[in-house]
Amino acid sequence: MRLTRLLSLAALVLSVPLSVGPRASTPGGWPGFRGPTGNGLSDDRALPMRWSPTENVRWAVDVPGRGWSSPVVWNSRVYVTSAISERPFKQPSPGLYGNDYIAELRKQGLSDEEVMKRVRARDTEGPEESDAVRYVVYALDAATGKVAWEREAYKGLPSGGRHRKNTYASETPATDGERLYVSFGQNVGLFCYTLDGTLLWKRQWPPTSIYLDFGTASSPVVHDGRVYVQQDSEDESFLTALDAKTGAEIWRTPRKYDGFLKSSWSTPAIWKTPSRTEIVTTGHGMIRSYGVDGGELWRITIPGITMPTPSPLIWNSLLYVGTGAQNGEASRPFFAIRPGASGDISLKETEESTAFVAWRQPRASGYTPSALVADGRVYLVHDTGIMGVYAADTGRQIYKARVGGVGHTFSASPVASGSHIYFLDEDGTTIVVEGGDSYKEVAQNALNEMSLASPAVAGGSLYIRTEKRLYKVGS
Repeated sequence: MRLTRLLSLAALVLSVPLSVGPRASTPGGWPGFRGPTGNGLSDDRALPMRWSPTENVRWAVDVPGRGWSSPVVWNSRVYVTSAISERPFKQPSPGLYGNDYIAELRKQGLSDEEVMKRVRARDTEGPEESDAVRYVVYALDAATGKVAWEREAYKGLPSGGRHRKNTYASETPATDGERLYVSFGQNVGLFCYTLDGTLLWKRQWPPTSIYLDFGTASSPVVHDGRVYVQQDSEDESFLTALDAKTGAEIWRTPRKYDGFLKSSWSTPAIWKTPSRTEIVTTGHGMIRSYGVDGGELWRITIPGITMPTPSPLIWNSLLYVGTGAQNGEASRPFFAIRPGASGDISLKETEESTAFVAWRQPRASGYTPSALVADGRVYLVHDTGIMGVYAADTGRQIYKARVGGVGHTFSASPVASGSHIYFLDEDGTTIVVEGGDSYKEVAQNALNEMSLASPAVAGGSLYIRTEKRLYKVGS
């Protein structure tokens, strides 16, 4: 199926180093989830403050199927994935849903079995509800939006289900400037292409069960000739390192969990410190870091039920990492970690910091969006729109605000350019906020279509994916 280019009227008329510093960029563009160093920061100061479907849009293209993977940009190409089926997918809707509905059903005196049956019927699309799915990757011309090439990586019936806010193409591709690494989750596989679309290798694993059939989302990470893939499921969990050229497995480290939930959806972070390189991961009840040999370096144990969806990031010399929950008052711990740790560095109940834990906020992490650290401030927005801003060095709360006002919900992770931060809400409206010690909103820019994918930034433009389209927004 072809992508159809839609010319905007406005376009016709208006036409990882030793430590990641305040801004990070790469000559090629935006090569993976959350950019060159995985922290959502760009040194591109030419981004527009305001746009609409007909203003400051360079181009917009229809993207067939469904996918919440983020676009990646390298030189003159934009890469994006999608899952396509002749049978309509179960429709998503904005906002958090699940816990309130469960409470309502329990008030009716229904058994736990019946409650879960009704929740799954409403919120989950099982494999029996699907036809064969085409897992597709597109390469677009960054200047025009025209299709340069299209490849079908795989076609078949899904081996598991998905939450209706998830898709079968939620993992963001990655590139090292030589090859493109495209993941459709552990139940489909990882596919490596040349930048011209030639398949070089693929890795596939036996299908595994994901918690409540929520589907998969963890994106591959490329570093120093290796592709790191985190695979956490209810059956088997592991972190693996693959040779970027051949796909050969270099090592695989099992990840063991206690408790009933073992699946995770976060993307690992590469942390290059003065003494070593680490691969930092989150999982249910655990934050763990590994060396490049696959051995565990340190861990933090988190009591209670938290959802490992937000991804870790590095800013200056510290690692910032947390795990979230739907309920804003639940355990949503967020940590700043100093380099050099080993063993179990979990905080005691009475501790707020140690030699390696610079600080902790017990109820701060987002549920789905990852954090953003810019100009000495940590921005943590929850799916409900409540944002806490903290001092990056001490964890002191600077202010709290509701991004965009009442009625905005968020899944996409924010990005920052210059002194401005861009928050894309689930209805496709980007709220631009000026960085600082108080909340100052600059603009709200609506594209009027649902969006859960994190934006990409390259060449003075924002690339924003909505439910049906991909937009290039630029002055």
